[in-house]
Amino acid sequence: MRRGARAAALLCAGLLPALASADVAIVVHPDNPETSLRADELGRILRQEQRRWRAGGSIYLVFRSSGSPSRDVVLRRVFRMNDLELKQFWLGKLYRGEIASFPRVVDSDVAVRRLVGQAPLALGFLEASAVDGSVKVLRIDGKLPGQAGYLLSGAR
Repeated sequence: MRRGARAAALLCAGLLPALASADVAIVVHPDNPETSLRADELGRILRQEQRRWRAGGSIYLVFRSSGSPSRDVVLRRVFRMNDLELKQFWLGKLYRGEIASFPRVVDSDVAVRRLVGQAPLALGFLEASAVDGSVKVLRIDGKLPGQAGYLLSGAR
């Protein structure tokens, strides 16, 4: 299916609420047993403070590159940092030996979908309108992109 066709099909089927502009979806491999994360849990995962899934296995993080709208939303809403501060954050963790490497960074939503869709332990983020059947969207605090009060809404 085309980029937005999957989201449109889910919307028409009543399985996904109307998407707000630039809402960010947290996505995992379709076989991942997780369906929902709390906001604090998502923050710990993205900051690599929680590195394992509840069901077991190391979490493989996939981030969007600097300047992407989805990365900006995640930086603002989860990290509460700008891009430079995030780079300093990762360098500090690496220097202190808290992490062995940085999260994987890719240049497009298609690349996020491809990596997450092929890696059973991956977690990534992308614009909600780019979701297709190759990945599964996780609820954050029980909400999906487009629902009122969703943490990663693109609305300021």
